[in-house]
Amino acid sequence: MGESEWQHASWVSTLGKWAWIIIILIDIIGLLLSLFAIIPLVILLGVLGFAALGASTWNIFASIIGIIIALLVIKPKFSKPCGEKDWDALYGWVLKLGGFNVPWMFVWGLILLLFGWYGWGTLSVFVPAFMLIFAGPKEYKWSEEKAPKENL
Repeated sequence: MGESEWQHASWVSTLGKWAWIIIILIDIIGLLLSLFAIIPLVILLGVLGFAALGASTWNIFASIIGIIIALLVIKPKFSKPCGEKDWDALYGWVLKLGGFNVPWMFVWGLILLLFGWYGWGTLSVFVPAFMLIFAGPKEYKWSEEKAPKENL
């Protein structure tokens, strides 16, 4: 079975392709629900109502950040390659920490976990990322292989 015939390619590609939209939709729902929770309490209790709802204000802030991340990072760097089944682009999208390669998919997934409405949108990034890294069409290279030094 060749790389283009990867058994999970169809659904991983589809989920990854739509990840940015899933994140935006979930964050819009979180934003609206948080606003609907805050507005009545602010009207009824004034400033105290707003202060009492720190979690809702965090959800509003986090949802906005999640939408921005979905548009600026996930769509071009993750969803587009997933939709095109460009696995090499995703394998090559790494954060180099010393000789260790951390997939940016995991880094942005963790960031979305913090800045998303209860982290549900994160699954649309993490699931395809885990499939690619641990059950993908080729083995992921966690470390850089250094060329042997030539004897001078």
